[in-house]
Amino acid sequence: MSDLMSMGCDKDEFIGDCPNIEKEVIDYDSLWDNLWEVKGWRLQKHIFNGNIRIIDDKNICKGKGNFEVMHEKMRRLTSESFLEPGDIVGISRGLLVDLYEHYAVYIGDNKVIHYCGEGDDFNGKITIHESLFNDFLKDSEDYFIVYFGENGMPNKIHHSTNFMFNGPFEIYEKDFLKGNSTVYSPEDTINRAKSRLGEEKYDLVTNNCEHFVMWCKTGKSISSQVRYIKNSLNI
Repeated sequence: MSDLMSMGCDKDEFIGDCPNIEKEVIDYDSLWDNLWEVKGWRLQKHIFNGNIRIIDDKNICKGKGNFEVMHEKMRRLTSESFLEPGDIVGISRGLLVDLYEHYAVYIGDNKVIHYCGEGDDFNGKITIHESLFNDFLKDSEDYFIVYFGENGMPNKIHHSTNFMFNGPFEIYEKDFLKGNSTVYSPEDTINRAKSRLGEEKYDLVTNNCEHFVMWCKTGKSISSQVRYIKNSLNI
């Protein structure tokens, strides 16, 4: 793990964007050094334990995690739009518990391309097609983007700054060790997604929505959700 990636939360707990409950902090705290400031927001590092946090212009903690991911999260939170064309975007489905995650490629203009049923995630003919981002969200309030950082590993960065759980991507480690992966540009990611429009070869285990978006971004057709289940069942 690089120096940048080791500056944040304990790697044995969570990687990247750690769960966070928003709360007001002391306006001036000598235990925290400012690393970056923009629009009154501050990216700070604890002088003893090295933890990284984001503080907004009202002194509310908006995030905590490692340096690279928090820097990217703060950049997006202080920009005109959190989403950028070419992003891999994900959403957790389920009312009381997260049953599964659905993924798409954001192509701009409030539109995504995803592997999905034409009536619902699994209802109707399942194809790779274009949808409005709001239709992709449905009733969900939080979503995340999959950010590929300095070491090539994917990290989830939540749009929300107040959330309780962030499923880790550690099971991707061998696929995305630095120097062992390709991350396509936003333009190439979108073009790759468009190249498969109309496909009707959905398979929950071998060719689902996560397989599709990871292929668009990296060329690797893989799914953390499938791997998690297989690892849990030892198959």
